[in-house]
Amino acid sequence: MVTALENHHGDIPYKILSRTDYVSKEDLFEVIFRPDLVTIASVMTWNVITLDHTKTAYDAASIMKEKRIGSVIVTAYGKPFGIVTEKDLTHISALLDVSPKSLILSYLASRPLICARPTQTIQEAADIMGEYNIDHLPILEKDKIVGMITTRDIAMYLLYA
Repeated sequence: MVTALENHHGDIPYKILSRTDYVSKEDLFEVIFRPDLVTIASVMTWNVITLDHTKTAYDAASIMKEKRIGSVIVTAYGKPFGIVTEKDLTHISALLDVSPKSLILSYLASRPLICARPTQTIQEAADIMGEYNIDHLPILEKDKIVGMITTRDIAMYLLYA
């Protein structure tokens, strides 16, 4: 038996947000130490795990544990569809008395998928994440997920820059 949760998300498959597509070129010292000039591509994770929308919450939890990651991108017919995070899995398991093997990702995934471009700055990524209260920001280029940036990535950059 498969349980379908009511879809409370919008119908938009993903949304790219951009404050600007232009990154000014200043001297190297300024670029290294200013998050408003460093691009997302320099700190993002390049290997992003995806799962088909027909997989279950159990599949997502298993792969997150195995790969030691906090989210997976949910795809539908090969295209980015939504995202499922550890927080999503925790909340749903606390609220429902349903087996994770019967919860389909297409109903569990957060949508629309809020994305950024790799050419955007770390500051822009932080602004988007703050505005939408998200910890995982997929990076999209030509309708394909090419990376992921998290609040931890930004914190680590700021700590060690």
